[in-house]
Amino acid sequence: MSDVDAVLARRHDDGGWRCNKFSYGRGPETEYSNPGVTLWVLDVFRFTDHVNTNPSLDRAVDSLLGHWVVRRPVGPCRFGIGTLFMQVEFPFLRYNLLYYLYVLSFYDRAKDDRRYLEALRLLESTLDARGRVVVEPRTAGSPSCRSARRGARPKWRRPATARS
Repeated sequence: MSDVDAVLARRHDDGGWRCNKFSYGRGPETEYSNPGVTLWVLDVFRFTDHVNTNPSLDRAVDSLLGHWVVRRPVGPCRFGIGTLFMQVEFPFLRYNLLYYLYVLSFYDRAKDDRRYLEALRLLESTLDARGRVVVEPRTAGSPSCRSARRGARPKWRRPATARS
């Protein structure tokens, strides 16, 4: 069995992938795949010959598009579509709107789907006057970055040092 076949064989019942870490306990919402894990796996598969040719990946794309509608936290790690998801973040480290759209843009299954297009319109509504994506500091509310404004470079405070 190839590595690709092994990954495809580990898909969850709803077409996506999941980790088996239940940090927040178990419940009905944990019976689904993790949207974040599914996005990361699809990100890897876009570099393979399987992109747009493997029906298993279409099911995974459908799983992510379905999460756009459900929005509530699902999967063992309880990924949801809320305030943090909507913050435009780069580089791609976490499950967020820009990363979601970027990865799905490689899959023909998503490109004409109304859910994908709705998410794209939402991102387009946040562009600045020159049509650029405005990256938002993920830690805008934290004490070390309190002065950051949307689209501005964060002003990091130096950590306090011990004085003798």
